[in-house]
Amino acid sequence: LVGDWAERLGMETRFVRGLRVTDAETRDVALAVLGGLANGRVVATLIARGVPAVGLTGIDGGMLRAEREDAELGFVGRVTLVDSALIEELVDAGRVPIVAPAALDRVTGEVLNVNGDAAAGAIAASLGARLLVFVTDVPGVRGKDGRVIARLDADKAQALVDDGTIEGGMLPKVEACLIAAAAGCRAAIVATRGVDSVERLLAGEQVGTVFEAAA
Repeated sequence: LVGDWAERLGMETRFVRGLRVTDAETRDVALAVLGGLANGRVVATLIARGVPAVGLTGIDGGMLRAEREDAELGFVGRVTLVDSALIEELVDAGRVPIVAPAALDRVTGEVLNVNGDAAAGAIAASLGARLLVFVTDVPGVRGKDGRVIARLDADKAQALVDDGTIEGGMLPKVEACLIAAAAGCRAAIVATRGVDSVERLLAGEQVGTVFEAAA
């Protein structure tokens, strides 16, 4: 969606290691689209179905703090601190927070674009969440033979990154799952067509690729 709007505005979209290269203009477009249009649509859809959703960004309440990734990525941050108090207050009040990925630079206070997968993993770890699920257009992480890998830990995942098996947009998802798993959260990558995937995961079934903390 951000790419579509950037294209409409005549802006070039580039990715490095699965992360969007973000100049100041692109950062502003990402915040407007994800924090406004996309977030609003999700909230409206959920409310129409009886879910008491509340739209937020990672900036609200100073929820997400980040450090710059590197100069090549521009206004892109790596989440280093999560203040989950606002989320917890909303959940305690019976609300469902919908958080758009954005963060504040820990040094300058500037708004940074952060990867949504990375933000989800950091938030799940901070909350001590029971389950983190990434729903994608593929059934899980595939090995070189094309088959879905049922379980991954950090060492196995790193080997697959090193040999190029895990690449592109799957990289931040895998990294986020490993962060959550290290905090005791059950994390998985599943396909969109598995409508009951979350229920099955909560029941302890094997679905997609499940991530394990290092022994």
